[in-house]
Amino acid sequence: MITKGLGRLAIGILLLVSQSGCWDMKTIQDTNYITAMGFDYQKGRYIVYCQMLDFSTVAKQEGGKSGSPPMIWVGQEEGDTANAAFARLYRTIQQRAFWGHVGAYVFTREALKQGVGNFTDSSVRYGETRFTPWVYSTDEPIETIFSVIPFFNVSPLASILLQPEESYHQRAYIRPLKLYRFSALTREPGNTVMMPTLAIRKDVWVKNEKPDPKLEVSGVYAIAKQNHVEWLSEEEFKGARWLEKTTARTPLVVYINGKAKLSVTIQKPKARITPRMKGDQPLFDIHIEAKAVVAELLENIDEDTLQKQIVKQIAEEIEQTCKVGKSHDTDIYQLEHVLYKQAFPEWSKLTTNGEKPLEDYQLGDIKVDIHLTHSGMLKMREKEQQY
Repeated sequence: MITKGLGRLAIGILLLVSQSGCWDMKTIQDTNYITAMGFDYQKGRYIVYCQMLDFSTVAKQEGGKSGSPPMIWVGQEEGDTANAAFARLYRTIQQRAFWGHVGAYVFTREALKQGVGNFTDSSVRYGETRFTPWVYSTDEPIETIFSVIPFFNVSPLASILLQPEESYHQRAYIRPLKLYRFSALTREPGNTVMMPTLAIRKDVWVKNEKPDPKLEVSGVYAIAKQNHVEWLSEEEFKGARWLEKTTARTPLVVYINGKAKLSVTIQKPKARITPRMKGDQPLFDIHIEAKAVVAELLENIDEDTLQKQIVKQIAEEIEQTCKVGKSHDTDIYQLEHVLYKQAFPEWSKLTTNGEKPLEDYQLGDIKVDIHLTHSGMLKMREKEQQY
């Protein structure tokens, strides 16, 4: 019996010793977390940037705001390929790098000309990364973009770079773009992809009487076939918001005889584009339905006049943005793709089955239906004047 018991004890000890346990587990302080990547191309060399944050500091901020600025590190390397540049970056990264928290890719104009895929191919093949990061373009130094700190010394994770949706929902001008959507759109015939552009504004906010730089989306880089790249400012691009299905609310200042009279908020515009042929030239009719809410009233205006003016200004913005796009050889509204989906034989004939871009096109009829949902304030002002 004693021998049998000793045998069982020996087997138990062997089983315990053979268990792997958690000996290879990495703690937070033993890992470097990459949160954003940047790409540039200069003199035949691929240049990559990486942003790292101190996640232990980020965790402490959950219980309250930090009194000191967050710690940000930005690394830069170059190589004959993007992957070679990343490999060189490992030489100075000190600890194991984890890429699963990458939330944004930022490209310079020169990088866009080389093709986004030349920079992202190696990263998306790596098991830790995803197709979900936001993608941006910029004309600013990438290391400066990565070093901008949000308000109240909170983590850069709470900036437009990594969380653009909330700002867009309040003021919809330029839709944020994710890598998976960019990849899908570039594979569709006739599509021109609009990549938001990040800029740094130093003249808006002041902290303790000193300029406090902040990020803003200042425009878009339009990327078409063969990496044809053109930049448009937000002002030039503003007509596109009326055709964007994700626009939730966007402001509009209403002018009467060249003078601002009131402001309205346009909610959830629904656009329909219908192609038709006029001889050999394609025309695109646009029909928009939307709700308008009076946000600010400087002078009494009857509802009929207000609706007509809103309709006029929206139509003018759509036409003007289309003209600006054509002057840059850019199909801002992806009208070629609309023709491809709705009138394939005409698209095939006019583009030689996609070999050349659609050029001789025009906007047709633009119809805008506005439903003024909150106009009670107009009546309130009239009643107040009676007293």
